[in-house]
Amino acid sequence: MDIVMKLKYIICLIGATMIATSCTNNFLEYNTNPDEVTNEVANWDNAKNGSFFLQMQENVIPIFEASDYQVIEVMTGDGYAGYFGSPTPHINSAGRYSWSNNSNWPGAMFTRAYQDVMNPWRELKKAINNENDPRYAVAQILKVATMHRVTDSYGPIPYLKFGIEKEVPYDTQKDVYYRFFEELDAAVKVLDSYATNGDKVFPDWDCVYQGNTKSWVKFANTLRFRLAMHISDVDKDKAKAEILAAMEAPYGFVENKEDVPELQHIHPIATYESPWYIIRGWGDIAMGATIDSYMNGYEDPRRSIYFDVTSDGKYCGIRAGLPANVNKKAYISENICLLSQPNVTATSNVVWMRAAEIFFLKAEAVLRWPELETELGGTVQDFYENGIRKSFEELGASGAEAYLANEELKPARYVDPVTSSYSISPSSTVTIKWINTDNTTKKLERIITQKYIALYPVGQEAWTDFRRTGYPKVFPVIVNESLGSCVSTSTQIRRLPYPRSEYDTNLKAVEEGVKLLGGPDNAGTRVWWD
Repeated sequence: MDIVMKLKYIICLIGATMIATSCTNNFLEYNTNPDEVTNEVANWDNAKNGSFFLQMQENVIPIFEASDYQVIEVMTGDGYAGYFGSPTPHINSAGRYSWSNNSNWPGAMFTRAYQDVMNPWRELKKAINNENDPRYAVAQILKVATMHRVTDSYGPIPYLKFGIEKEVPYDTQKDVYYRFFEELDAAVKVLDSYATNGDKVFPDWDCVYQGNTKSWVKFANTLRFRLAMHISDVDKDKAKAEILAAMEAPYGFVENKEDVPELQHIHPIATYESPWYIIRGWGDIAMGATIDSYMNGYEDPRRSIYFDVTSDGKYCGIRAGLPANVNKKAYISENICLLSQPNVTATSNVVWMRAAEIFFLKAEAVLRWPELETELGGTVQDFYENGIRKSFEELGASGAEAYLANEELKPARYVDPVTSSYSISPSSTVTIKWINTDNTTKKLERIITQKYIALYPVGQEAWTDFRRTGYPKVFPVIVNESLGSCVSTSTQIRRLPYPRSEYDTNLKAVEEGVKLLGGPDNAGTRVWWD
């Protein structure tokens, strides 16, 4: 083990001893002098602060434990958006909305985010002790990138007073979102001059952009636009204002592959085996029935990039919520694989956002606010079509123009390869080609459906889109075992319940959080923007 890795290990070990299972526990205090903000500081490779920063990056979407990735990504956003399914009996408990026998996994995202992102952020903030420091600015962007996933999954969360008070109260989701916008705005303003000068931040610890401050600003701007669209139905004026602010910010958006935020494999600081790849090896992950219906119906050229063919040369998915007695070997065994698995390798990067996303965000924004056409620089059709083109380009797929011109193909009937009763006809008839004479509802469905295909495998965001817009039309689960029937099979799951540990160690705060939620702490209660 080289010196850098040893130092990283020691520091992370120290950090781990500070971390408790509840976001409200006491933590070891550091007493460090603030750093002077200079161009030299921006380029520092500070080992202690760098290791905290790296820990945050590695846990925006956790990578080192495949089982954590499985419960945080595959069994939640990926599954609920219809990207993935599983023939494994116990994994299907997520699809059946059953937590009676596995009460810990719905809270895994919450717990890991506070342990492995918020706590190192807290220590980094104390060590730097200067909100105008570019290192603090990029840490703020990382924090928002992580915690918007948490609040989007759970609703109210402890946030505004984290790192200020020992007993951290829960905040309304609206207040958390407003703080997100403030933090992204401040981070961009701090990084502007450094980006102009080409200065780098944590260059030897940054596994996403290698310290490129201009790329961090683009990511912050795009994230701001994403969050603005999340609240476009419940807080229209604020959403519009944040869109305009993102447009006015320097350096633009994530529009090209080189600016895509993804956790790369960089020796020696990030040498990880793709958790996606590991889960595939377990036989626990397969193409979801919903994306099967859309991509097969559209004869989408991106299928071969996303998924492998089955033993009989097809692209075939599986529905969510299979019965507890499902026979996994009937779908996947040593000799046969009737389900398409993700096309990944051990060194596949973990993607946080796609370059195509901003084009679909702009398309939806202009659809909602036609007066933004001038500010955004295009029509709804322009952004819709360019989003598809960008997706094809980003993935290295051919045939974008023919795909855009197709006005005949529609989502296909899903056919289960084992049990015919699980087959289901599509509820959507949306086509690919843009039709200006369609009504607003149909246009929105077309935008979000193609965005859904382009976003893969960013399931958390696809699930958010489904909840806030109703699109794409995701197949219902086969079996619904939600306690007390709290989740409607037709409207589907709306959030995750808070972790059991919050009730065990942070009872008063979580009870207040449930009051802010405005409904019972179950998977059927809607979050603020839903």
